[in-house]
Amino acid sequence: MKPFLKLQSMPEVLAQLANFSGQGKTEEVSLDESLGRYLAGDLIADQDVPGFCRSTVDGYAVRAQDVFGAGESQPALLELAEACRMGVRCTQRLEPGQAAPILTGGMLPEGSDAVVMLEYSRPAGKSLVELTRSVAPGDNVLARDEDVALGMLCLKRGLRLRPQDVGLLAALGRTRVAVAQRPRVAIVSTGDEVVPAEATPAPGQIRDVNSHSIAALCREEGAQVEFAGIVRDDACGLRDMVEKLCRNFDVVLVSGGSSAGMRDHTLDAFCQGEESELLCHGVALSPGKPFILARRGQVCLMGLPGHVTSALVCARCFVRPLLRRLQGGQIDFLEGRVLARLSRPIASAQGRRDYIRVALEPLESEEICQDRVSVFWRAVPLTTPSGCISSLTGAAGLVVCPEQSEGLYEGELVQVELLR
Repeated sequence: MKPFLKLQSMPEVLAQLANFSGQGKTEEVSLDESLGRYLAGDLIADQDVPGFCRSTVDGYAVRAQDVFGAGESQPALLELAEACRMGVRCTQRLEPGQAAPILTGGMLPEGSDAVVMLEYSRPAGKSLVELTRSVAPGDNVLARDEDVALGMLCLKRGLRLRPQDVGLLAALGRTRVAVAQRPRVAIVSTGDEVVPAEATPAPGQIRDVNSHSIAALCREEGAQVEFAGIVRDDACGLRDMVEKLCRNFDVVLVSGGSSAGMRDHTLDAFCQGEESELLCHGVALSPGKPFILARRGQVCLMGLPGHVTSALVCARCFVRPLLRRLQGGQIDFLEGRVLARLSRPIASAQGRRDYIRVALEPLESEEICQDRVSVFWRAVPLTTPSGCISSLTGAAGLVVCPEQSEGLYEGELVQVELLR
């Protein structure tokens, strides 16, 4: 048996990702292609948005001092001015004692500083209106720079663009966006027993699951992915494949062969060649202990376990933060989580971080914790072996049992990392 090196903790392995950084290469994409891409530079506003004072309600544009103290029993009687038209500049100045009809989104006339809602008005003759509500300056008005002000830092470099960020870019008229180039990722599966997904497995063979599930995760993180094929349990063949891929890709992921058995050749394939450096072989993680992290020049090499659940857990823990880093993003990107009560106890080995797959069931009624946090869910641990992909498809999320713990108790309040 090949010996494992000293097992590293998850924080130690994540710290090793600092050895890798993007090449600083950027590209421009259209606004509608920018979703999910990482912003290449800070976005500074070159204009005010909306750029004019606009009404947030249907009603009457007024000078607030003209309706001071107005109420049902003592309404303010104002002269009707020309109505504000939608989509055009309001050229007429509002004089003292006047009110201009205005619709939601309309531009306020010069001289006005507030809007009284339509509900608090009533006709008072051909050219008069009674307003029954007092307003202060700025009420029901969106100021010209209230959304975005000239010179404001709107979006920071390295932000992964969300739908709302795309909307902000549109509001600023940015139809082309500078983003980080996508990392180029090659994926290799290994094993004499592994056949392509489209093949019919003979007895003793299994379809290649890992290439497709890991590729999906990489694409979700913005990477360009290429399948390099299946390599048999052949040390020379895997070594030659890795050497070839290092010439054209930023990241090389090898699924299988990462442990310490006689047929596990990934470690040797990573460690041979110029500029090769082994950073980690073995991590205190379950599932996912036989994980390899190495580098060859600026190329990141990762050896993932062959078991499908172990491979995907490692990909979540290490591949995702790597791809974010290569695009200038934050490794500790906020993930979706919910609080839940654990349905049964879970044992764990101290010194190892366990990722427990759980289903979520609704509680019979909402529970309010001592810190006044609402809990709606029960987390039910799944016991399917890590070699089964169904152990993840049936899971709503993962519960982390930290290294310093020997387990979790039934009824304990836990955070569930949602599997998206």
